[in-house]
Amino acid sequence: MGLFDWPAPAFTTLDDLMGDAIGPFGRVLIWGLLCAVVSMVLYRVLSPQTRIKQIKADVKTAQKAMTDDDGEDFAHGMRLARAQLGHSFKLVGFVIGPAVLASMPALAMIVWLDGQYGYRCPAPDQTVTISVEPQGTAIEQVGINSDAQDSSCPTVQIPGKLDGQTHIIAPAAAIPVMHQKVWWNHLIGNPAGYLPDDTPVTELRFDLPAQEIIAFGPGWARGWELTFFVALLLASLGIKKGFRIE
Repeated sequence: MGLFDWPAPAFTTLDDLMGDAIGPFGRVLIWGLLCAVVSMVLYRVLSPQTRIKQIKADVKTAQKAMTDDDGEDFAHGMRLARAQLGHSFKLVGFVIGPAVLASMPALAMIVWLDGQYGYRCPAPDQTVTISVEPQGTAIEQVGINSDAQDSSCPTVQIPGKLDGQTHIIAPAAAIPVMHQKVWWNHLIGNPAGYLPDDTPVTELRFDLPAQEIIAFGPGWARGWELTFFVALLLASLGIKKGFRIE
C-alpha cells in the first residue's frame, strides 16, 4: 500500500454504504462534489486570502499601467513590465503551496477511483488477451483467481529465472497492468499486486474491459473520469465564486 492509498479503506466503506441506494453514476458524482468541497476548504484554510487579494489588485494595477502607457519611453515600459511580472510571480508563490497541499486528498481519491471504477474482469469462461514484457516470453492463462475482488480475474503462469521454475500470478483486483515493485509504488500501490523479482517477466498487461457508469454516449464519456472531473470542476468554481475564495 502506497502513501496515497491509506484513505482507500475509508473510501471503499463509504462507497459500499452509498451502493445500497445509489448506482455507480450517482456515487461517482457524489465523490466529485465531495472532493471539490474538501479541496476548496483546505485551500481556503491554508492560503493567505487577504494577501492574495492585495497582490491580485497590484497585478490589475500594473496591467492597467501597461495598457495606458503610450510606449514612447522604452525604459519606462520595461519598468512597468518588470513590475507586472514581479506581482504575477509573487501571486504564484503565495498560491502554489496551498494549492498543492489542497490537491493531495483529490489525488488519493483519483487513485482509488481508478482502481474501483476503472476496469472489470470478464466473464469466467472468457480468455483475456495478455501482453508481456519482454515480448516473446512464454506465459499462459491457467484459470481465474477466486480470492480476487472480482472472482474472474485471470490467473497467469509465468517462468522463473531458474530452469523449470514457474510462478502463478493471481491478480487481487481488476487492474490492467502488473509489474515488479518500483520506488513510486511507495506513493501509489498496485491493488492487483506485483510480479516476483525472480522472473524475467517485468510487466503483464491485461486487456480488461473498462467499466461504464453511463449507458449512452461515446465510449470515452462512459467511464468514471468525465463524470468525476466535470463535477469536481463545476463544484470547485461554484464554491470559489460563492464563498469569494481568491
